[in-house]
Amino acid sequence: MREVDKKKALLAKKALMVKKMNAAKAAAKKKPLAKKPAARRRRVRQTFNNLVVLATNFNGVPKETTDFTATLTRGSDTFTAFFDDTGVAVFNQVSTLTDVSYVLRIRNDNNVQVFQGTVPPNREFFVARF
Repeated sequence: MREVDKKKALLAKKALMVKKMNAAKAAAKKKPLAKKPAARRRRVRQTFNNLVVLATNFNGVPKETTDFTATLTRGSDTFTAFFDDTGVAVFNQVSTLTDVSYVLRIRNDNNVQVFQGTVPPNREFFVARF
């Protein structure tokens, strides 16, 4: 009787294996459910037409820049803009994103240079900390 039980157990085991294999094959043939496309995140991007320079102190607070001037130089090209009292100068002649780098010089109301730095390419604005 023991041998009969062993054969039955072996047959049951084989049947179970066949059943699992058939289920795996069916699952492989089944098309996966179409995933819902991810919602596209709209990236809001504000662009400027002109290059903007912001003058701040080292803590990020805008400087009082009444009568200050900013000069951009690239080779023989020179552009000048005047700062307002909130530390902002707008270069109307320089479109953005900039294609090339510029040398930026900022002079105070006594015409003393207080900052010099390089504005890298691909910029819409530049923060001068001094």
